[in-house]
Amino acid sequence: MRRVKDDLTLDIFEVPVPVVPAPGSGNYASQVSELVGIVLKDCTVDRYEVAAQMSRYSGDDVSKHMLDAWSSPARSDHNIPFYRIPLLEEVCQSHAFTDWLVHLRGGRVAYGREALAAEYGKRQQMMEKLKSDMKELKRLMGEDE
Repeated sequence: MRRVKDDLTLDIFEVPVPVVPAPGSGNYASQVSELVGIVLKDCTVDRYEVAAQMSRYSGDDVSKHMLDAWSSPARSDHNIPFYRIPLLEEVCQSHAFTDWLVHLRGGRVAYGREALAAEYGKRQQMMEKLKSDMKELKRLMGEDE
């Protein structure tokens, strides 16, 4: 049986690096529009409800037509304002923009239990390093065990 390479699964041991745009390739307008469309498509409520919730939470009027414009790659001159992205993610229960932006900057994001597990692992390493340093200090003081 021939093995097929999985290009979609991230290698957990691969160190992320920032995306360095080539001159002229740093305009992400169409990607932002497409990402808005993906977030809205994957949302559990329709665009009318998303607009209503965003309006309610922000205190500003956000219409379904604005969502349509923000999600259209053909209307990249009508991109979603940056300050609206956290609200869109909240209403749609998404991390798509956060993950995308962190990926561009060369990082990875951990949420919930995964974030706690990463912090636990970090502290475990710190503890092991401290124990090793203390053992070395004892050895230097002539108090070998």
